[in-house]
Amino acid sequence: MAHDISYAILAHISNFAVGLVLRKEGAGSEVLGSGVLVSIEGRRGILTCGHVAAAYEKLTEVGLIRFVAGGQQRRLLKLGDTQTIILQSSDTFMESKEVLDLAFTQLPHDAASSIEAQGVFLNIEKNRTKMESGAPSEGKHVDAMLGLVAEFSQQPFVEGKEFISPVRGVLHTGHICAQENGLLTVEAMDYNLNELPEGFGGMSGGGLWHIYFVEDEKESRVIATMLCGIASWQIDDRKIACQGWDRIDQGLIPTVREKLQF
Repeated sequence: MAHDISYAILAHISNFAVGLVLRKEGAGSEVLGSGVLVSIEGRRGILTCGHVAAAYEKLTEVGLIRFVAGGQQRRLLKLGDTQTIILQSSDTFMESKEVLDLAFTQLPHDAASSIEAQGVFLNIEKNRTKMESGAPSEGKHVDAMLGLVAEFSQQPFVEGKEFISPVRGVLHTGHICAQENGLLTVEAMDYNLNELPEGFGGMSGGGLWHIYFVEDEKESRVIATMLCGIASWQIDDRKIACQGWDRIDQGLIPTVREKLQF
């Protein structure tokens, strides 16, 4: 896949992507997972995996990393005023294709508005309309995920008066090769296998997107994007299991509607 379309894909989905880290005093940051900024019927928050939310829901704060052109934006998110819904009925979710490994953390108004000043919350209702409308009549298609990868995180260092803890995100492209009970299997494309990590720890909770694009002699451009799932766990060196759109739409969203006030 051409580099210019990869950049175009990254420019689109990075608007909604976040990384989640635990700050450790004097020891840098531990990668907890990834997430997607979404608005569910007016409730702005972070859509992620249940096992990722379980790692941070009892903390007082979590580091929030945004992927932006030219670098990253980092901030601390105080969790005291957030509300989290976790759909994870088993600690051994990887052994059961029936378990909904999903979560949503609703952000207070001030925090959401601050994040929205430099990011975008995906409107879930509009995304549902796109999913129901299906693929555009033109263009090519690829599936893509964006999230942190712990393996690529580096040792922290001091630069001037700043304590720097490098972390890195990965744009992972491929195609959905299997679907079962709302669980999707995404397989990497051959061209970038040599650039992928051995383990995708940290990408859990990152969004899975249908990307539609056109390429010609003049330009390559994205014509449509749809959130179709959430990365959940790694199957092998080239396949990732994802919680599919049906699980988000029919499992998580009704629970959010019922339990979280708007």
